[in-house]
Amino acid sequence: MGGKGMKPLTFKQLPLVVKIAVGIAFYNAWLSIEEFVINRHGLWKHMPYYNLTDPCIWDLAVAIIIVLAIWRASSGLTPSAEH
Repeated sequence: MGGKGMKPLTFKQLPLVVKIAVGIAFYNAWLSIEEFVINRHGLWKHMPYYNLTDPCIWDLAVAIIIVLAIWRASSGLTPSAEH
C-alpha cells in the first residue's frame, strides 16, 4: 500500500510557484543574515559599496546568485551529466 509506485521529485519537476517560493526563502535568509549579523556587529564597515539603509550591490549580487542557482537546478544539469 502507500508509496510503492511513488518516485521522489526533482527540483526541475516542481511548479514555478514553488521555485519562486524557494528563491524568496533564500533571499529572506540573506536579509536575516544582513540584519542580525552584518549590521549589528559592524561587519558592513569591511564590505565595499555596502549601504546600511538602502538596497546595495551586495543585495543585487545575492539575488543574482539565487536566481542562477535556481535556474541551474531547474535545468536538470548535474555534475555527472555535464561530461
